[in-house]
Formats: sequence, structure tokens, C-alpha cells
Amino acid sequence: MNEIKTCPHCHNKADETDNYCRFCGRSLKPGRGFFYSHSGIILLALVLGPFALPMVWLSKNISTPAKWIYTLLLILLGAYLVVAFYHAFLLIQDATQLMLNGGLPTF
Repeated sequence: MNEIKTCPHCHNKADETDNYCRFCGRSLKPGRGFFYSHSGIILLALVLGPFALPMVWLSKNISTPAKWIYTLLLILLGAYLVVAFYHAFLLIQDATQLMLNGGLPTF
């Protein structure tokens, strides 16, 4: 006999065997929503960068080899962002020094 549970989104009744709510259509199983799909992970990576990594490993829609590929890409993206922000910091620091010294550099 199937156990009856409630949807965490709309709070209507759902069977234990249901994957999606019959009323609101949302996923009843954790790790199976849009943000756990390939397109959701890519969208999160564009917005959050390497902070999207936990969503990759919580996903039940993505295979383990794909999770490792996403992990590698997100780590590379994170390293690139660290280097880019460091170079931007150095440029801002140089510009600040120029403004404080009141002149242009001589070559």
C-alpha cells in the first residue's frame, strides 16, 4: 500500500511513488528539479561561478562522469576569476598611486 505524503511546495496530497506533484507539477524528490539538470547547472555556473559546485553533486539527474567534468570546469573558472580579480586589483592599485603622485608615468 502506498503511503500518502504532502507536496513541500503546494501542500496537496501525493502518493509515495509520485515523482512530481499532480497539482503544481513540481518535483517531489530532492535533487531532481530544474536547477539540478544540465541547463540549470550551466545557468547557476554563469551566475554563481564555482559556488554552483554543491548543486552539481546533489543532482540525481547528472551522471558521475559529468559531475567530474562540471567540477573540473568550475574549478578552472574559479582559478581564472581569482587571477582576473588579482590583475584588476593591481591595475586599480597602480591607478591610485598615479593619482596620489599627481602625474603620468615617464617612459
